[in-house]
Amino acid sequence: MTLGILVTLVLAGAVLLVANAMSGTTSDGESPWRAFRAGWAARREPSPAVDDEPVDLKLVEFLRVASDEGEGYLQVDELSEGLQRARDRAARALPSLHRS
Repeated sequence: MTLGILVTLVLAGAVLLVANAMSGTTSDGESPWRAFRAGWAARREPSPAVDDEPVDLKLVEFLRVASDEGEGYLQVDELSEGLQRARDRAARALPSLHRS
């Protein structure tokens, strides 16, 4: 049990080190290590955005307010192009899988 926890903590530290090495900064200019430390320090204080009063809202009303009429998150054309490129790369790497 203790060995499993120790291994898990070592792996979590390794993930933090790799994340820090791979991405120098996040979109707001903060390194992953600093973001982790800030989150760890802030865990004791509740977020000021948390509202104590529950909001009674019907699902239909919520979806109407939250709906976005813009482009969807998933773009089928981009997805199919990416899958086609991956298929082509796999076919070049494994010629026995190439179909006409």
